[in-house]
Amino acid sequence: MKNEDIGLLLSLAGLLLIPCAIVISIAAIRRVLFKATWPAGSEMLKTCGISIGITLAITLVICFVFQWTGFFDAQFYRPSSRDYGRAAELGLEPEEVSFASSDGTSLHGWVLPVADAVGTVVVFHGSDRNITHTVANTHWLLQHGLNVFVFDYRGYGRSAGRPSRQGLVEDSVAAIDYVTSRNDVDSSRIVLYGQSMGGQLALNAASLKKDLGIRLVVAEATYAKHSYHIADKLGRLGPLWLVKWGAWLLTSDEYCGEDAIHELGVPVLLIHGSADAGVSPYHSERLHNAASDPKEIWRYDGHGHLQIFKTEEDQVRLGDYIKAKLGSE
Repeated sequence: MKNEDIGLLLSLAGLLLIPCAIVISIAAIRRVLFKATWPAGSEMLKTCGISIGITLAITLVICFVFQWTGFFDAQFYRPSSRDYGRAAELGLEPEEVSFASSDGTSLHGWVLPVADAVGTVVVFHGSDRNITHTVANTHWLLQHGLNVFVFDYRGYGRSAGRPSRQGLVEDSVAAIDYVTSRNDVDSSRIVLYGQSMGGQLALNAASLKKDLGIRLVVAEATYAKHSYHIADKLGRLGPLWLVKWGAWLLTSDEYCGEDAIHELGVPVLLIHGSADAGVSPYHSERLHNAASDPKEIWRYDGHGHLQIFKTEEDQVRLGDYIKAKLGSE
């Protein structure tokens, strides 16, 4: 049994111990203060069983309320329409583009071209903010002779609509279709690079575009399943650790990275830092175990969430790796 599954069982066990402890404590107080007789074993078990049932029901109601109010979605989607100005700070002059998702939702993106590009990297950013901020995470790929295309999912930045699980996957596929339709892009030299939430979107998009001949999918700090990721989030919120099993139970894993990566047929590079508090490192291990060859995983000791490629040395390593994959036939 894996550690993440043990954690869920411990959460459930910890929750069930509470009503049992209360029942036993009440019986002990009555015996001490009121000289009451200790309940028979069968009566105690019945009382504990009823208390456990009530506790489970209350817990599931709490989780349903969290789900209904959008608390669970807020752990995945944190869009912003603010302009963070990182492009200007970095001296970038992106080409503003708009394109449509399959349902007609208007999406906004930036094309960052280089002369004599060896390939094009489609970037799928994480759950937070928008491309006016996240462009700072991947702009350095330009220095390695790679075109970069960044875009915002529905509800993010200047893109229309509201975030949804299926909608973001459709947006990701639309982004690939848009890039490969451009006359200035070699559609046979495409790399998908997803960070955090964007990693599982890149994996899903690649699985839906198998016929395109994508050269490589890079997934950095990506969660394998939505249900485990939401359980991890609640596990860090103090007393809510006790109800994380309920969140796991109620969260759908539709369009999860672990399903998409299975028999993907595209080379995959997984990257994760051991000190990542945003997405637990075990998620990349699950993805690696689920992936078929060719696959590779880079583990970085002591690095936090999306903090790996802050140094030139690490940027060069990934840039050279991408170019090697693009150079192979």
